[in-house]
Amino acid sequence: MNIGQLVNNQVQLWDQTACTFPLTGEIILPGEKAVREKALEKFARGAQPANGIDKGDVLDNEGYKQKLLENLGWLLKTSFNFEENELGIITQNGFLSATSGFMKMAREFDPEISMEDIFQASRNLWIVNSLQIMMGVPVAISPSVFAYSMLYPYSDNYLDDPDITQKEKIAFSNRFRKRLTGEKVLAANYTEKAIFDLVAMIESDWDRQVYPDVYKSLLAIHDAQTRSIRLMDLGTTPGCDELLSICIEKGGTSVLADGYLVKGELTSEQEDFCFGFGVVLQYIDDIQDITQDMEGMLETAFTRAKRDNILEVFTNKALNVTTKVLDDLSCFGNKNHEAMKGLMNKSIKILAIEAIGKNSEYWDAGYVTEFEKYSPFSYSFVKKRRSNMGSNRVSFMKKIEEHVFASNAEKTAIV
Repeated sequence: MNIGQLVNNQVQLWDQTACTFPLTGEIILPGEKAVREKALEKFARGAQPANGIDKGDVLDNEGYKQKLLENLGWLLKTSFNFEENELGIITQNGFLSATSGFMKMAREFDPEISMEDIFQASRNLWIVNSLQIMMGVPVAISPSVFAYSMLYPYSDNYLDDPDITQKEKIAFSNRFRKRLTGEKVLAANYTEKAIFDLVAMIESDWDRQVYPDVYKSLLAIHDAQTRSIRLMDLGTTPGCDELLSICIEKGGTSVLADGYLVKGELTSEQEDFCFGFGVVLQYIDDIQDITQDMEGMLETAFTRAKRDNILEVFTNKALNVTTKVLDDLSCFGNKNHEAMKGLMNKSIKILAIEAIGKNSEYWDAGYVTEFEKYSPFSYSFVKKRRSNMGSNRVSFMKKIEEHVFASNAEKTAIV
């Protein structure tokens, strides 16, 4: 495992990739957008138990869960043009059960953890589940997959806490790294104890002597995050190339660790893919987060691109790189790799198209108009739904929490 080489490979891919407008599927006319918007609204209204099903038994009711999957499949096919073989990956491989199981495990591990943090951790679980399918491994939550997915809500929240001094954060980062190397480190507080317990769960799955690359990958993501934090705190202004390198290293090492926690060992081709997949997901995350990053004065490759008036160029490159990275999944030897490639490509481009619609003030108006042609929904509809979701966010999160964790007598429907 050579992280420096993996980073360099992605930098070269970025440099060699065209900055022309990306191919984003078929143009969707306004009338068709209206049909798809109605489909989404219909799905949203129906995302609650059907008549005859006890609200308290929703999670355990196979009939309701099957109906939910059927409705989700209908929505993805009607509004997003997913093919049947692509939908089968989502609806037939245990994604829903894995997610609800993960949420319960998180609350059992820490009864005080918030739903916000559980959702943050679940995003990594979905990446792992996708890799499990590509690698021919049953979709499941192993102790190490659970632990790795949970590590970063804890560490991120600690490092983002303004009441904790920089000196304390650096000391924490050093102790965390020592624990990842296998040292027995005394936890300094509740958060560190939780993190060290999670590392122990990974150790219960993967012997350090037999699977050394598992722990090299965990150190790689830790070092990438530490590099980013320290660079931003030096009071200097990183160059554009350095910001891009940080973005690549953070994203790539994150999913590289996922790959090793699924398989224990990877071929060089599988390493390349996992690292590249993480990179493109980081690009999309940075595009999605551009408003909060700009308002928070957080320097990323994409906020810098905006300030340098080349955000459109960076967005084009990011999506064109995505197509290249996802072009060939044959390194996993899975017969469903073409369906998985289609699912991943469409999903990432839909996320990017939606992000540009939600944050349209940061891109040139003509560029936004061009992207809207490929959006399943009009951008006015996207912004309206974003506003509605924002106003109901706390209520919605609370209902999810009750739905998953409360006793049967207390569970409520998600409406």
